[in-house]
Amino acid sequence: MDQSFNFAPGLDRLAGVNLYPHQADGVAFLISKKRSILGDDMGLGKTRQAIAALEAAIPDGMVLVVCPASLKLNWRREILMVDPAARIEIVGYDKGTVENPRWVIVNYDLLKRHADRLHGIPWSGVILDEAHFIKNKSQRTSHCLKLLGVQDNAREALIGPELVVLLTGTPMTSRPRDLYNLLRCVGHPSARSFLSFARRYCDAYRNDFGWVTTGASNLDELNRLMKEVMLRRKKDEVLDLPPKIRSWVPVDISDSPSAAVAVESFLDWYSGTDPTSPNDTQFLARLTKVRVALHKAKQKAVAERIRDVIETGEKAVVFTCFNDGVTRHKKALGAAAVTITGSNTAEERMAAVDRFQSDPQVRVAVCNLIAGGVGITLTAGTHVIFQDLDWVPANHAQAEDRCYRMGQTKRVTVEYFHAAGSLDGYIAELLSRKMALISAVEADQVPDASVLAELEAGLRNLAPALMEEARLSRSTGDAERHIASLPAGAPKSRVVETPIEQTGEWEFKSERDPSQSYRVTYGRVGHLECTCKGFEFRGNCKHVREVREKVS
Repeated sequence: MDQSFNFAPGLDRLAGVNLYPHQADGVAFLISKKRSILGDDMGLGKTRQAIAALEAAIPDGMVLVVCPASLKLNWRREILMVDPAARIEIVGYDKGTVENPRWVIVNYDLLKRHADRLHGIPWSGVILDEAHFIKNKSQRTSHCLKLLGVQDNAREALIGPELVVLLTGTPMTSRPRDLYNLLRCVGHPSARSFLSFARRYCDAYRNDFGWVTTGASNLDELNRLMKEVMLRRKKDEVLDLPPKIRSWVPVDISDSPSAAVAVESFLDWYSGTDPTSPNDTQFLARLTKVRVALHKAKQKAVAERIRDVIETGEKAVVFTCFNDGVTRHKKALGAAAVTITGSNTAEERMAAVDRFQSDPQVRVAVCNLIAGGVGITLTAGTHVIFQDLDWVPANHAQAEDRCYRMGQTKRVTVEYFHAAGSLDGYIAELLSRKMALISAVEADQVPDASVLAELEAGLRNLAPALMEEARLSRSTGDAERHIASLPAGAPKSRVVETPIEQTGEWEFKSERDPSQSYRVTYGRVGHLECTCKGFEFRGNCKHVREVREKVS
């Protein structure tokens, strides 16, 4: 491996740390920012970069890693690859406690149970893996914010760990509002007020039930804002990987009377409901029956596709939302398949991964979409098959990249099976459109207005699916306005130009009092800050937005 690049300060003391050039750049970014988001594509080695950054920047003191339960053993293995003598405690796994541990690993679900101990330790560094887990308001989000020194008053200074790293391959899982808590964690000023953030970037509006924040607006500006705190590289930018081909495969379910009855029954019920008075419990129960029926109707088609892949000599990874499908595929494939579900222990999960990767007799990995979609490497597979469709694009993106990551040498084919002419078809189209929206926020170059208009036009035809999604997120069912909000994200031309200095400081005259001026500067970790009152309360203002546009 080519090591002819400059290490980040302190990293050269770590013997045996092998990093790709893009990983060395990532370590330097994390160290320089102190609090930041590493949003690299899945498979680019975010775990290794975070560990190396902590070891280089903070060689002493205790480090906390918060991650999903299924990834705890993988974190221990990665830490030991960097420092074979590391003292590591895995909360909830190790018998007893490790004396004077350097690294403490805990899963999100155990934060509440061990809150007293964890909050009482002066952590030198904290890593949140799969940081999009804290996008919503919850107890685990509150514990994470406290561990990171985020105070209840958003305008108060951050306290606590010297180095904070948030890792996520999918920083925006569905909507711009998903970014708010991540920005709070790294201390970005725009996260001082959720309402201000939502009105600026979520096209928030108020109706009889409160504020609706499910939209998107000013995507070009949000893209530039995120670059102040997030480093995100795509695989095709830093690795010489073979291509990934994604396709949508319609399945004829006309020979499945039960699926047809389930869909018709659901739509008859749904058409008679009142969108302003949603019954989430009944809705989810009926929708689940439809999804289970469609899942079973696609079982035969997916099984046939698995056999086709095996006959070509390749390996396949199959994802499903229902464990019934996992069981049926395993029964049909026997020893040729391994399974990964939420019921597996960490040891069973790793053993299944190792067998799929190294045993030529194992041809298929059948995984629950959530349990098998994160934290594992399945690069022996070249075909990824989704039997079911989730509402959240990030879950699919994570799962796809179990195969499409460092170490992959062949073309990866990804196939989404959806029941033609049913609710499944709406979900498939919705996923495709939402993936386009996420790409718009994360892209290096924001798409022009025509692309966003095309996105909005496609979404307009998906009102039924959007209404179902709105029910799931306890929205008001006002799908039409939600759709119409998207064109607001189109880049807007500026009318007034202000001379911009190139010194890192920009001065703006007050419109109300010409004798008064406001100054925009870079904060301690690269955030743009302004001395005006609007920035003081909202963490954003027109002066900062203008500078951000000019210097991006």
